[in-house]
Amino acid sequence: MSPSLTRLFAPKLRLTLSPTEVVVGDRRMACDADYGSEPWHGALEQLNSLDLGRTRVAIELSNHFVRYALVPWTEGLSTPTEEEAYVRHHFAKIHGAERAKAWAVRASEAAPGDPRLASAVDAGLIAALKKGFEGKKAKLVSIQPALMARFNAARDLLPKDGAWLVIAERERACIALHGGRDWRTVQNAKGPWRATLERERHRVEGPVPSLVLLTGEAPPANDAAFQFKALGT
Repeated sequence: MSPSLTRLFAPKLRLTLSPTEVVVGDRRMACDADYGSEPWHGALEQLNSLDLGRTRVAIELSNHFVRYALVPWTEGLSTPTEEEAYVRHHFAKIHGAERAKAWAVRASEAAPGDPRLASAVDAGLIAALKKGFEGKKAKLVSIQPALMARFNAARDLLPKDGAWLVIAERERACIALHGGRDWRTVQNAKGPWRATLERERHRVEGPVPSLVLLTGEAPPANDAAFQFKALGT
């Protein structure tokens, strides 16, 4: 019998998928990162075994499953199809056309002239998640990359001069700098988050804020370079 999570019934249930675990509310369930041919197959197998009850589900995708890029502003994109083609072309320049054509791409809103934060996720993962909820009491209402979800949650904490957002995960760190008006850099890379943050600090041109909004690990004490503030996971 599938494990029941009906006691977690809520108007909206947040669920997080990563290669090694599925998090539902305050429950963490391990999954096999080596299961299947894709890094998300183990998480999907675990998710599909759960009875979530009658609720609305918002899924947050680990940055292991997402690619990010800053897409320069361009004039003359009048339809969603044109916008998608432009964003996909940008990812194709970075990762290659064959890989990029298999991804579902999205970009954030931005003021004219400002770069847009774009994300790319395996279209097969999106399709499999939607299919997994067909005919179930639980209804899938949103799928968001982790950086977008955490930025939306932290938006009110951003000062006028901006802040770093750091999402620390097992063997991966997503580092993004929001300047208060627009995005200045994003890096989603393997390795320890502190070293990646230090590299980005020296790579970005111009003055940078010292405030770091950190989630996934406890803020370090007595750091001379940054001021850390913990975000909820």
